[in-house]
Amino acid sequence: MERCIAAFSSRSTQIGQTYSFDDVYERISESGEKPVLIIFASDYDNFMLYSGLFGDRYPDTTVIGMSSFTSSSSEGGSSSGLAAVAVFSGIECAGGVLNDASRCPLLHKKEAERAISALGINKNDAGKVCCLEFTPAFGKREELVLDAFREASGDLDIPVFGSTAGVRRGTKRSLVSLNGKVYDDACVFVYIRNLCGRIALLRENTYKHTDNFFMITNVDSERRIVHEFNGRPAGTYIAALLGVDPDVLNRDIMLHPIGRIYGENIYITDGESVDKNGSVSCFSYLYNYSRAVLLEPDDANVSSKRLMEKIDRLGFAPSFSVAINCAYDFDIFEDKGFTEDFIKRIGEDAGTFVGMSGCGEQADGLHLNKTMLFAAFE
Repeated sequence: MERCIAAFSSRSTQIGQTYSFDDVYERISESGEKPVLIIFASDYDNFMLYSGLFGDRYPDTTVIGMSSFTSSSSEGGSSSGLAAVAVFSGIECAGGVLNDASRCPLLHKKEAERAISALGINKNDAGKVCCLEFTPAFGKREELVLDAFREASGDLDIPVFGSTAGVRRGTKRSLVSLNGKVYDDACVFVYIRNLCGRIALLRENTYKHTDNFFMITNVDSERRIVHEFNGRPAGTYIAALLGVDPDVLNRDIMLHPIGRIYGENIYITDGESVDKNGSVSCFSYLYNYSRAVLLEPDDANVSSKRLMEKIDRLGFAPSFSVAINCAYDFDIFEDKGFTEDFIKRIGEDAGTFVGMSGCGEQADGLHLNKTMLFAAFE
């Protein structure tokens, strides 16, 4: 029996059609065995339908999913349809929901503690356990959710990785689901123990640093608003570095993300808008008196090649994987005609995988933007 099966279909092009689900269900059912875990991603329009069908067909399986700009697997990918990976053996898992994600998910940390206890996770599991989570977009939820997981794990330091769900184009609506139930203001998660070896979590930036380094000198972290860089209004300062008017920066601000510097690592934060007072609203937390750098796009071939090289250096061939990418990156890939090649490369290097793209990424205890994440299971 295969340990895992990847499936993909984009036959459903209208709301309410089940063709894509039928294709995926047929593929997953080929072994005749019941999956332990299913991870899926789909377009927003049919997400509720697919979630309900998964819940009905697999009542004894942990099924976790999110709405995605692009859904992919080692079987293919597109901006519509459904992608999934089903794992039949070699893992143990326990899932749950953190409700009130945009207000106080910390109140629901017992859900995560319950899952940790159910699996009996302890320090001997280091390198063999992780938590996969999906969180709805545009509620400033991600850092709150990560705090809840951090509190729940205590001194176990369980790695958390995941994605902010993709929205329906032209809206701020996004969805996540667990075991057939759909949520728009809750984080869904599953703790996974790999019984066959290690779990490796990889991260690769798709933007590179410029020579423009500076300090964050006035910020409202919880509201994700930067007032000043180097003691000057943030928007005015960045516009001056780029040699453009603040109005032009406001229009093109997502082309010029900020890199948060932590030791030797650079974590990407996207700007959302330049306010009238010159402040910059961002999509993730920045902190006072920390170093930052202005970023610029890296070559898509170069950054994806770096990710593939990291996969090649793992020292094991993944039996299955989860690939998470920023929706903005996939837009760039589409413009360059690179999407199909990127999905093919992952399949060749990492074998069976499911991929999704959303409005942000979570790794290393931080909420990120414009970042490629990869979880490989030995």
